[in-house]
Amino acid sequence: MEFELEIDPRFRNFDWEKAKNFYYVAKLGSFVNAGRFLNLSQSSLSRQVIYLEQHLGCPLFSRHSGGVKLTRKGEELFTIVEATFIGFKGFTRNTHANISNGKKRKIRIATTHADAAYILNDLILDYNEQHPEIVFEIIENDQLIDIFINDVDIAIRPHDPAAQGMQQEPLFALEKKLYASHGYLAKYGEPQTLKDLENHHIIAFGHPEVHPYADVNWILRLGMPEGKLHEPVFTSNSIECLIGAANKGRGIIASYEKMSILKNASLKNILPNTTYKEKTGYFIYPDYLKNDEDIINIKTYLQQKLFHTTN
Repeated sequence: MEFELEIDPRFRNFDWEKAKNFYYVAKLGSFVNAGRFLNLSQSSLSRQVIYLEQHLGCPLFSRHSGGVKLTRKGEELFTIVEATFIGFKGFTRNTHANISNGKKRKIRIATTHADAAYILNDLILDYNEQHPEIVFEIIENDQLIDIFINDVDIAIRPHDPAAQGMQQEPLFALEKKLYASHGYLAKYGEPQTLKDLENHHIIAFGHPEVHPYADVNWILRLGMPEGKLHEPVFTSNSIECLIGAANKGRGIIASYEKMSILKNASLKNILPNTTYKEKTGYFIYPDYLKNDEDIINIKTYLQQKLFHTTN
């Protein structure tokens, strides 16, 4: 007796390449963004999605001026496609990790610019010296980065309660404090209360919307009535520029004492009891790497180093 598998006719010739492109349109929120990422034209992507919708017999997106939104059936397909792609990636990564073929393994780590440059870089270089069989790539990005889309092995950033398919383990916690140069304090005096800050020059991050990991306006609220902010004398989205301005006596900044750039600056901590423990970094990696020896060893090493230096 022969057994014949019944297959839904819609999936007999299912085009997974088009499904992949559908996935990126959904994940990135528009045909424009997905086209840039995939190096495909918007019209080509649109045709592929229309073909997929016709093949499946249902609309997958509702289009609007700001981009696209998944329909109910689109959400169902997205869940299926994402799980399939993650499964494939886990299979290929685990195979790669367990095969010794003489080639060096690349491990990609994504985090913010400040964390990469002033907390992690020296530690990773030291680890790499003891493990030359690994090639590290550190990706600096102050905005949220998708681990799967960007093919990242490790992300170091705050805990994400909405993340699916991820391991998230605490790595470090940092306190933000206030600093000024000795020259500035000699000229303008040292504030003794938060209310005194109203008569001082404040240096702050510019474009807070591009810093999703941190409350960059914390210093602007200190000592001010609710709903009001200090008017900063200088702003920048660069930590180097902010600390440089403080070193030159332009004003008071808020920063993290454990960052090497601040340790090397000639600044004094003022109002020492004023702190903001806002930054908790987690070691985040996909579920399919949870038993990967290299990933576990890197996590253990960083936890030992950072728990010791930041607590």
